Amino acid sequence: MAKLKAKGSIILEILIVILIVALLFTLLYPKKVWEEEENNTKLCRNNMDRILKAELVYQKFQNSYTDSLAGLISFFKDDTTKLFIRDYFHADTALAEELVSFLTSKNKPADQLINNIMADTLMYSIMESVNYDSNLARVILNRLETTALADSVKAKRMSDSSDVYIFKELRQELNALDIYSPIRDDDSLKLVFSRMMPDVSVGTLLDTLYMADSSWAMKIDSAVFNTVEGFAKCPTVKRDYIISVIDTAVIKYVNIECPLDSTDIEENRKNFLRYFFGHQRLKNHGKITETGDKSWAR
Repeated sequence: MAKLKAKGSIILEILIVILIVALLFTLLYPKKVWEEEENNTKLCRNNMDRILKAELVYQKFQNSYTDSLAGLISFFKDDTTKLFIRDYFHADTALAEELVSFLTSKNKPADQLINNIMADTLMYSIMESVNYDSNLARVILNRLETTALADSVKAKRMSDSSDVYIFKELRQELNALDIYSPIRDDDSLKLVFSRMMPDVSVGTLLDTLYMADSSWAMKIDSAVFNTVEGFAKCPTVKRDYIISVIDTAVIKYVNIECPLDSTDIEENRKNFLRYFFGHQRLKNHGKITETGDKSWAR
């Protein structure tokens, strides 16, 4: 009797485990399917945006667009002048930001070069401002008196020279980063500096790195090649994007459209697991029209 009871308990436990697993599957599987398609949708739209940027570079140098993705990719990969590549990462700011972040995190000289550029740019703006705002020079010198530059600043302030003159003198003796580094994280100056910092495009920063070191340039080349090779196919249906070109003597346009169509939607309905359990409902990810409008941004 005890053996029968024990056997019945084991079967019941197994059934409970099966029910728990089934419940978890019905809860988690749809979430996985939705997240996967949501990521595919974002990637697909990013791809179309990048194709447009590549087409604009192509049009600049070829005076026309192309409906051949293979030709567009070859255009960049066969570029011996590197002009097309550099134009592309100027246009693709997301890629440029990723590359600047990657290079500066992996290479101390690259990080120092970018910091020097930003410090020089800011310091130029400050030097222009202190000519009519002596209070700014005073505040910066006060902050520098609490840093490793304290002795130098205090010695200069022993003279009868104005704070503006002292600040300009200090700038002549030191590079911009020597002055900026000790005070860049000062809470009272952060807002002032952020307002004064002129816009420096990330494309310009990456271009500087590109020209500064051949090994950095090779990494940037490789990243651009991988990008243009990767944007050719919609991640959901693994087919090339549909590109149509309107190119007349009067006007030039290019349309870029996701290749997902009614056939794919019908095929998805036949996938019992994804359609009924995953509740996946495919739809076209959109297009970029001849005017540059993105259908998903309306």
